[in-house]
Amino acid sequence: MYVLNKIVWFFLNPVVVPLVGALVGGVLMAKGKRWGKLLLFASIAFLWFAATLPCVCLLGLPLERKYLKAQTPESLPQADAIVLLGGGIAKTDATVYPDMYEGADRVWHAARLWKAGKAPIVVVSGCNDLAAAVPLLLDFGVPREAIVVDDKSRNTYENSRFTESLLKDRAQGQNAPCCILLVTSAWHMTRACGNFAKTSLHVTPAACDFCTHTALGSANHWWDWVAPSADSLMRTNFLFKEWLGRLARR
Repeated sequence: MYVLNKIVWFFLNPVVVPLVGALVGGVLMAKGKRWGKLLLFASIAFLWFAATLPCVCLLGLPLERKYLKAQTPESLPQADAIVLLGGGIAKTDATVYPDMYEGADRVWHAARLWKAGKAPIVVVSGCNDLAAAVPLLLDFGVPREAIVVDDKSRNTYENSRFTESLLKDRAQGQNAPCCILLVTSAWHMTRACGNFAKTSLHVTPAACDFCTHTALGSANHWWDWVAPSADSLMRTNFLFKEWLGRLARR
């Protein structure tokens, strides 16, 4: 299923689709087909729109808006564990330190919640996060004995199931419900909560990384709304993938 999801996403990618459309349109035009010009124009227009701020807002604001009020530790309840979903960090054998992208806000937010005393442990869930997220948590002041690692999860579904199993093992067979603060990007939170809702864990969202609102706040001129940019295209790419993931989960 994991490999199948990757293959499906490649063919539905908002960058691949218009490029293939433009290529096919160009070939049809060369063969004298009238609607080849229409396909070429539609593909270019789609790619242009995908690389603009209105497209980012259209996809991202509905995902992020409902988590704006619960960002501070004071707004969140006590829990048995803080669950940090991996992402936004890369670590390779060639680099000494992890490279942080926007999603690395998750690590800082998990450390922030731990320092506020919201839970005794931080569960790091992600196949690359033993080498990526754990060193950052240590740098942020979370002691190693307070960090529990699931380094097998490759996607959000596996995050939820492997975390549930890990916390059950730590509870030594007790049937008491485990309450968690789920830390992930705001645009990813709805799908993440949907996956965790199908486990025995009691979830409270603790969102961060409001990437759409960040992009919206940087729009100071009218041309920021119509000019395409690589940054907007990148955001559209993972936001569109998030919507597809939500549809697939249903």
